Amino acid sequence: MNITAHCIVKDEDRWVWFALQAVLPFVSQVLVFDTGSTDKTAEIIKLINSPKIVFEKKVLKDKGALSILRQEQLKRTQTTWFLLVDGDEVWPEGELAKLIAQTDESPSNIKATFNYMRNCIGDIYHYLPNSTGQYQIAGQKGNLNIRLIKKTPTLKVEGVYPLEFYKDAAGVIQEQPENLLFVDCWYLHTTFLNRSSHQTLSKTSGSLGKSKYPELGISLSEQELPAVFFEKRPEIVGDPLKRRDQRYVLAAVILTPIIYLKRLFS
Repeated sequence: MNITAHCIVKDEDRWVWFALQAVLPFVSQVLVFDTGSTDKTAEIIKLINSPKIVFEKKVLKDKGALSILRQEQLKRTQTTWFLLVDGDEVWPEGELAKLIAQTDESPSNIKATFNYMRNCIGDIYHYLPNSTGQYQIAGQKGNLNIRLIKKTPTLKVEGVYPLEFYKDAAGVIQEQPENLLFVDCWYLHTTFLNRSSHQTLSKTSGSLGKSKYPELGISLSEQELPAVFFEKRPEIVGDPLKRRDQRYVLAAVILTPIIYLKRLFS
């Protein structure tokens, strides 16, 4: 199964090396557009020695232009399927292999597959429960996302960031449950961790300007973590394995019950 990865980044030098390294063994090509990074993102991407990566810098005039860039990536895709990869999304090898295998075996009517994402909280060893997610896809609700999409003749991208969407002649892909397949796999999403070395916030901060109060989360063992976190990396790439400090844990112990009750009754 040949796949092209689509990646658009800006100021994501904390995670982009891991995000790209994790998908490289599974794809034929990675189209990476940088929309104006001021940290070390571009420098790090250029250090990845792979002919699969096509890296270009783009000017993003406004948020609406992001859909134009995604449309350009779609137009340049020569494979039947493409994988959406953000600079803060890191796949464990076995999970991505499962997604691709089940997609490859899916019926011909399937236009996209969706899966879980584990939103890290505090560090990469902890993530929020699926019940905290508000995304609704094909009758399911949780921390879900469409990541593999079939390139059909009428497929195009519309909408304004962060609410872009893919649609074809039959309508919005996400609103066609009969053409969607759920795969029980996951990737790590560091949206609530600092994604750039330029960030110095005391709270965890995400790609949409979101912030999260300290929370305990569900524990991940080292065996479950993406293998790329343990690979030799360039010195310019930061250590992903740093654990949250005791001050964070103490605050999380106090706040987690309050946050849980608020979710329960909201």
